[in-house]
Amino acid sequence: MKKYNALYYLLFILLVMGAFAAMAQNSYGMTIMGGVSVVFALVFLAEFIAVLRKEGPVQVYRLAEAACLFVIAAIFGLRVFYIHFPYVEWLFGIAALLLALLYLHKMISRYRYYSEKNRSMALLVLVFHTSIILFLVSLFMVPFAAKTSELCGIAAFVLLVVFLSVALLKKELPVEGENMSAFGMVRGLKDHSVIIVSLFVLFSLYMGLNRIGLLPGIYSDEFPRAYFELVDKASSGKEKKLDGRYPYEDFKDSYDRFLEHQQQRDAKK
Repeated sequence: MKKYNALYYLLFILLVMGAFAAMAQNSYGMTIMGGVSVVFALVFLAEFIAVLRKEGPVQVYRLAEAACLFVIAAIFGLRVFYIHFPYVEWLFGIAALLLALLYLHKMISRYRYYSEKNRSMALLVLVFHTSIILFLVSLFMVPFAAKTSELCGIAAFVLLVVFLSVALLKKELPVEGENMSAFGMVRGLKDHSVIIVSLFVLFSLYMGLNRIGLLPGIYSDEFPRAYFELVDKASSGKEKKLDGRYPYEDFKDSYDRFLEHQQQRDAKK
């Protein structure tokens, strides 16, 4: 995974730039964010293929992690470009839940390993992984239970703050005769935990600052603001389908007909 670090760094920069552009209601901001999601998905797909083609025993957990991340990133990209297909919410939720279970397995095995070396480090491992698991559970719960999803997200953020605070206070802990910091432990993890935590921090900061009014919403100038508000309500589970369709889908169809009518009128002039 380390060979992709430079690319991940660039993608995070582009993601932040795209978000600020979208806050200013520039359509290219959403395009950048969608493009970043697609590139993330392609990187995870490339990793999946590389692990699959690697000689030796099949690494099931690495394959599952790359596959789940590919699905989540791809669906984020499709959502930015207003592409929807049946049961996409279920596919997204299943991928997030499987990823949460995968990190639960990682947490148990790593906790057992460090509990024999240093109890404090083992507890930090527990807190760090629990924050990731709760974040993934919050993603899984978004389409089905918005309030529960929000509570899981808040709990995940609190645990992450606890981890960072303790890691800064206890800079080094003895592990097998050598001093190791909590950040060193995280850097040594051979998975995507740092990527997931980084995205979680960005999402949390945006949601928190947006809620208190310090940051505007992320919109595009391609559709009216009301459309994006309806999309957000559907994604968060606040609105349900009526006759098999979400309100934002009816809104988009009506808006498209309005634009077509206006174009026909302009052509007759």
